[in-house]
Amino acid sequence: MKSAGQEVTFAVMEPIANTSFELPVGWRTGHLQTIRSQFRPGNWPLAALGPQRQILVDLGDGTGDKLSVLVNRSHSPLSTAHGPGARLVVLVHGLSGSAESTYVLSAAHALLRTGFNVARVDLRGAGLSRAHSRNFYHAGRTDDLRSVLARLADEPEATGDGAGRPALGIVGFSLGGNAVIKLLGEPLQGLPPVAGVSVSAPLDLEVGSEYLAQAAFGLYESYILRSLKRDTLGEPADGLARLSDKERAGIQSARGLVDFDNALTAPRNGWRSATEYYRASSSGPFLSTVASPLLVVHSLDDPMVPAGPYEAIDWAAIERGGSVSRAITTRGGHVGFHQKGRRYPWFTSLVIRHLRAHPTAQLGARPTHEESRTR
Repeated sequence: MKSAGQEVTFAVMEPIANTSFELPVGWRTGHLQTIRSQFRPGNWPLAALGPQRQILVDLGDGTGDKLSVLVNRSHSPLSTAHGPGARLVVLVHGLSGSAESTYVLSAAHALLRTGFNVARVDLRGAGLSRAHSRNFYHAGRTDDLRSVLARLADEPEATGDGAGRPALGIVGFSLGGNAVIKLLGEPLQGLPPVAGVSVSAPLDLEVGSEYLAQAAFGLYESYILRSLKRDTLGEPADGLARLSDKERAGIQSARGLVDFDNALTAPRNGWRSATEYYRASSSGPFLSTVASPLLVVHSLDDPMVPAGPYEAIDWAAIERGGSVSRAITTRGGHVGFHQKGRRYPWFTSLVIRHLRAHPTAQLGARPTHEESRTR
């Protein structure tokens, strides 16, 4: 694991945006790109593209918690003729999201059409995992993702061509992107190599929490806080309490995300404060130790994630390591990147190209028992 004193590399930087895309008329601001899916969520019939099954992943940490993972096998699975890249792609939702979030369904639909198998994870306390967990996810809970990847590496959807070697990819959105970066910057601990993508990830949670409290007069923070309160205060069907009286009172009185994290996330996970949690779980310091192929996608006009932590990174130095690449734009919003005439967000084709290009199945993985179609 990374030592507590390890820091991200800083320097005087050139402009960091290295790519762009054509913004549609009427949807050109970061705010409009961010909220577009609320007005036009789209239709993503995954069942038409392949059969689905549910796996419950035992997290093995003594809590009894399990994660729900919905696995879809593509009707037209990739073979070795398509290249050495990932066969099964794990999708990780963001804060107050789930496996049914629009951006997750959209990505899953595009990946299945291209021939990837897809696994959609509900993190602790979210979506279908609420019925199987007493605890809650947070931005740095990478052990849970390791458990998911270890279980999926033994599933038939991960081998694709029957060669017996797993070929995995992982894509995280927003807070899920933070977890993916942190995961790939830590030792994989016996897992097969994994190609990863982060989309609109906050690199500095402390700076990000301050920024979000001010953005759009606090409207984004209020929306997320309402969702978190709904998800945590509602008790599971079995009637067993997941919250102490103190936690419940703190959540009910929380007026911002810092209050929420001080009431629940930090003390529940052994931190003394939200600030300590943010500093331990921020993904930025882990970029320099990423050893797996990682694509970082972000827009500098993201109204929910500040540009400062991205601008403070010495991307040239990070990219010289050979594992990390970036696709940073000046405009595009938060998990937005919507374009006229395209069914999927602009970043979708980048994700597919990245996951197809990197030979995760040929990098010493342990044995275990079409971009054009995304328009």
